[in-house]
Amino acid sequence: MDLLTSRLIMEKYKASDFEGFCEVICNDEVMKNISGKGNTVKIAKDKFENILKTNKENDYYGVYKVVLLETKIVVGFAKIVPFEKECIEIGYALLPEYWRRGYTLEMIKKMTTHCLDYISNKKLMAIVNIENKGSIHVIEKCGFEVYHKEVIKGATCLFYEY
Repeated sequence: MDLLTSRLIMEKYKASDFEGFCEVICNDEVMKNISGKGNTVKIAKDKFENILKTNKENDYYGVYKVVLLETKIVVGFAKIVPFEKECIEIGYALLPEYWRRGYTLEMIKKMTTHCLDYISNKKLMAIVNIENKGSIHVIEKCGFEVYHKEVIKGATCLFYEY
């Protein structure tokens, strides 16, 4: 199931989408607050294969390429995936040239509405690196609140719930 906003479409990744995925996930600036640095192409391929499997498992969650409706340019990715037993995690990343344009706000609002409509029996949450001030601002603006703080792979992260 694709997710549509006024300016974006979030489409589940297909096998032909690897190049656009790799551009985002191998970018050091994009991944700085997610995994510390960009991934190698080999790691990206492994992650992408897992994403393709996840996307086949359920109509209502998965990992999506984020595309500008007007130009059809891939600008990032979004995810709605199971996290532990009782949670659904949303996540997102955009290429730096698309930061501070309101796209993340649109993505979070759409993913939140989608989860409330289709996966309402689980807690909706997001994990944000404490250094990522922009993402903290946007996730809180969308109504998420901190419920836990934890160090993951050396980075302090805030766990948010909706």
